[in-house]
Amino acid sequence: MADVTRFWNIVDAEKIYIACTTSILIWDWLSCLPQERKHIWARDWSHMKFLYFMVRYYTLVVLVVTDAWFFSEWSEAACARYVRVLPGIAVLIDLSIESVLAVRIYAIYGRDKRMAAFLITMLTGFLGVMIAVPILAFDFTRLPSWPGPCMVTGKESIAGPKFIIAFYAAPMTCDIVMTILTVYRLIDQNRRGGGASSLMNRVVRDGLLYFFAITSLNLINVVFFIQSDQLIQAFNAPMSIQLSSVLCCRLILNLRAENDNNTIRKFSQSRGRFVTDVIHDASIVAHPIRFSANPSLLTRPVQVYPAHPDRRSGIGARGMSMSVDGSVTMTSMMEPGMSLSQFRDDEEMIGDTEMQSQVDGESWKEESSPVDEVPELHHV
Repeated sequence: MADVTRFWNIVDAEKIYIACTTSILIWDWLSCLPQERKHIWARDWSHMKFLYFMVRYYTLVVLVVTDAWFFSEWSEAACARYVRVLPGIAVLIDLSIESVLAVRIYAIYGRDKRMAAFLITMLTGFLGVMIAVPILAFDFTRLPSWPGPCMVTGKESIAGPKFIIAFYAAPMTCDIVMTILTVYRLIDQNRRGGGASSLMNRVVRDGLLYFFAITSLNLINVVFFIQSDQLIQAFNAPMSIQLSSVLCCRLILNLRAENDNNTIRKFSQSRGRFVTDVIHDASIVAHPIRFSANPSLLTRPVQVYPAHPDRRSGIGARGMSMSVDGSVTMTSMMEPGMSLSQFRDDEEMIGDTEMQSQVDGESWKEESSPVDEVPELHHV
């Protein structure tokens, strides 16, 4: 009798816990609606916009299913039949979140193809693990009496007695790798004397906050599944999904907002519409040269220097346009053969970001107010 009473007390506590974490997710969604409208829905559809939709709104759908699992009355047969549905549909949330982080890494490494291959390989392995765990290692908790809530627990499998912890160890491993890559990029940039833009600082700061919060939660989940009490093994599972969604959406919105602070809207006479250009701020670092997300919007050029390989970074080529007053605008940092439409796609990589470069040992004057595009843009 005492064990039965303890069991139902744990179930009641878990229901309250889920209700509290759900309220955090709903509150964050409602409070971010104005930012979503401005930075997400007011823009054209892109891969980042799709990922945001998945992380934010698909998570809300999974939330409804989660609440049904814990708050509804299930028969033992029904619970046994559908126990893998909840972790199965949650895999898409984890994949979308890790994809957002991977796109950020791809962008800050200048769309390097080797980095893209590495990230795709890592995400493929991650997806394989996340699919295998629910199939092999998920089971349901046997209740003292049925009907009752359908609660997930682990079981022994051909992959090992505690293979279920891979469901939380896999995203934790990906987060560790991508955090190391982000910090390395920042250190490498500072080592070369280029400093970091406000946008890069935002990427690192938000990335570290996300890493420590989510990694801590995943470690707690691993500890809970290692211990032997099956009643509390899945206690923190809903929280990890919901908090990951909240923080990932904040990553995207913060980057979009940071970038919008560094851009202006101007009317293009030839295009007949407003376009976005980057505000060039040379005061952020010692010798930065920022180049526009819209390479066709330059100061009036008098001479165009041919592109040359960037041997230091190995990520493409540079070109520059010298204006009448001596200011310099970087026109691209593109892989050879990359079209301008592909280059503009970089806007969506880390929140419609502008790229940054540097010329060693030179101090260039900040670009004056941009004018309409030049008649002929030199492809560099």
